[in-house]
Amino acid sequence: MARDIFHDVVKEALCAEGWLVTHDPLTLLSREEGDLQTDIGAERMITAEKGIEKIAVEVKSFTNPSIIHDFLLATGQYQGYFIVMKKKNIERTLFLAMPYYIYERLNELQFFKDIISELSIKLLLFNPLTKKIESWKK
Repeated sequence: MARDIFHDVVKEALCAEGWLVTHDPLTLLSREEGDLQTDIGAERMITAEKGIEKIAVEVKSFTNPSIIHDFLLATGQYQGYFIVMKKKNIERTLFLAMPYYIYERLNELQFFKDIISELSIKLLLFNPLTKKIESWKK
């Protein structure tokens, strides 16, 4: 599968915040099991007492004419990844990464808020121009 156009932007933004990219991509299922990968696996030390925080990130650019259609596709993919990670005991927090300006547009819609809330989707919002993470929505 082709890389998202913002893949490297998100990777750079994570590194700037102290994350170590450990997988690029992160394999969730082997080829025999279905060949499923999320874009980035990363980790960072929280504190000596709390240990290492691990995440999996799926990057989406929302470049198609309908960002609502792209959002619904992304949420289905997110749910699939979440279930696979749970069943395979992959202990990482899954994030859906999207440009901040897309989030601002979608966040005006109640159904977007409802889906994010009902499915407990965690978001990583980034700025493609500054190559920085704007916000984490957990």
